[in-house]
Amino acid sequence: MNRNEIIARLMENDSTVLSFPDRGPWGDPKYRGNCSGWYQAFLIWKYKVKKFAELFAGSGTGFDVAKDMGVGYVGADLNPTPVRPGILCVNAVTDEVPIQFTDADFLFMHPPYGAEIRIPYAGSMYPDPSGELSKCDLGQMPWETFMKTLNGIVMKYFASLQSGARMGILMGDVRRNGLHSMLTDIVKPGGLEQVLIKMQHNTCSGGRSYSSKNFVPIVHEYILVLKKIAPYILDFQIPLKKKLDIRDSRSATWRDVVFAVLKKLGRASSLSNIYKEVEGYAKALSNPHWKDKVRQVLQMYPDFVSESRGIWSLAA
Repeated sequence: MNRNEIIARLMENDSTVLSFPDRGPWGDPKYRGNCSGWYQAFLIWKYKVKKFAELFAGSGTGFDVAKDMGVGYVGADLNPTPVRPGILCVNAVTDEVPIQFTDADFLFMHPPYGAEIRIPYAGSMYPDPSGELSKCDLGQMPWETFMKTLNGIVMKYFASLQSGARMGILMGDVRRNGLHSMLTDIVKPGGLEQVLIKMQHNTCSGGRSYSSKNFVPIVHEYILVLKKIAPYILDFQIPLKKKLDIRDSRSATWRDVVFAVLKKLGRASSLSNIYKEVEGYAKALSNPHWKDKVRQVLQMYPDFVSESRGIWSLAA
């Protein structure tokens, strides 16, 4: 496809919300999980890319787009028989970053989305007779393992970039066994330059109907654009997940704690049972008069009802 024709189409979509219903003439439409080449073309055009590197190169879409856009290209994929001559066979989990990647001014990746999306690559899209490739196939990893592994890959490849180079990560949300969001779970190295919204078209789920009234179909993905600012310093943001018992929380009020206790007990309860649920936790340890506080809260708020002397329940 002619570069000028491509740019003319891109100029019609020059915003933070990108929508290309057709995938263009690039790559293999039968290759599961791949995206329209218009998005790679947009990044090449918008950021004036001279050499485009692509990790998880898959069906060769990026190679084809770079060729039509007239820019240099190098790709890498776990597939032992890459589909284009410009794609290297690389295990992103265990291998070093190929030297051919280090002078690229834009590194793009559209990783698999973990086992929840049920799109394996090793042994499905390409042969894996020994089963060894499947161990490093992100598409076959449960979410927590997948994100931890992907974050390591992102940091490794970002570190290999030269100052001023950019990384673009196409990612999405997965709703299976709960909602999983790559946007919230992924490490974000360097300077966050842009978050682009990629509208999804022609999806399998788009033709389904859902009985739940509070179910909102996912019709978009994200492209995170990150810029490497300095040669030595790797600024990064990484999500930190923690669990905190409300009885150990400094920010929770005593009303919150007592309400949670009665909710957990699930019935009218004596003061002694309420005390047992709170005793020994930070909220009680920080107040020598915590039992007095519990009684005060029970008497103060309409959330709590005295069933009889020393017996309390939640208001109906």
